[in-house]
Amino acid sequence: AGAPAPGPVAGGLEDLLGAPAPAPGNGVVPFGALVDELSGLGPSGPSAPPRANSRDVVDVLTSAPPPVGPSVGPSVGQAGPSTIRPSVDLAECLRKLNAADNGLLYEDPFLQIGVKSQWQANQGRVMLYLGNKHGAELTEFSLELRSGSPADTASGAARDGPGLQTRLAPVPSSLGAKKQVQVLLELAATSAFSTPPTLALRYAVADTGSVHSQNVTLDTPFGCHKFTQPWQSDEPGAFFAKWRELTQKAQKVEVARANGSVAGIGGVADALRSVRLTPHPGLDPNPKNVVAAGIVPYAQAPGTTVMVRVESDANDAAVFRVTVAADDAATAAGVFRAVVSVIE
Repeated sequence: AGAPAPGPVAGGLEDLLGAPAPAPGNGVVPFGALVDELSGLGPSGPSAPPRANSRDVVDVLTSAPPPVGPSVGPSVGQAGPSTIRPSVDLAECLRKLNAADNGLLYEDPFLQIGVKSQWQANQGRVMLYLGNKHGAELTEFSLELRSGSPADTASGAARDGPGLQTRLAPVPSSLGAKKQVQVLLELAATSAFSTPPTLALRYAVADTGSVHSQNVTLDTPFGCHKFTQPWQSDEPGAFFAKWRELTQKAQKVEVARANGSVAGIGGVADALRSVRLTPHPGLDPNPKNVVAAGIVPYAQAPGTTVMVRVESDANDAAVFRVTVAADDAATAAGVFRAVVSVIE
């Protein structure tokens, strides 16, 4: 039978935080430190917890999970009115961050945003490193967290639909030349949700006699899969009994063509591990298929189970049918999004 779900650490943000949000701009350091913070990242690099002054972060997370999957890359976004273009492939960077705890979220000629994150049960901490690469100040600076419901302006808390509580620490209105600030984002998964929050970035900068502006909304990789815990079973009968139960509740199916980094069914299993699912080799009666499972320990539904079956195409080794089933439609959709992103 499946292993019991680990209980959530706490029910909501106040339990998660244990302290007020840090003041804006706390922890300003020279920009070069951002490169130092992220230079060790990569498939074999360390996965250190977010670093900040001890009074800023009350570390309720006793340990960070080991590094998973491919690493660095900025997040995808939708460009708004702007004269500054990103200097990276945003879609590719989001794909990488779906499978990594640390990396680059965004970069353009003036600004770099790095990420370090920790996840335990239904809680997450993300430290955002905002680095000004330019020799002039970034002004009118704004980084706003957006989700399914308006933010509570008194507490700084926001909600993504009914399930995700978030809080972004205050962000300074300007960022000095060659300087970096650290901004803490905290998340608590209280019930099922499908869509990660977004970050609305705005700033202005003077360069070569002109003023340039940026206005872009960044998708983030902080979906429900980040909270997933292992689901263990060595018995095919127990696994597929649960699978049949879940497919009657909620499932999503899509045919996906694997990217170049996913080689065969072994590569698919590695991709599933990278988004925190537990593959079970040999449980599927077809050796060319792979199944995996996990538990999302939402505070209000700590035993939420999600299962994945990836079936190989007999005529094309690079094509797979991906089916995700879960106790609810939101979790199925959220995990499906992450799985497809690391396979395609």
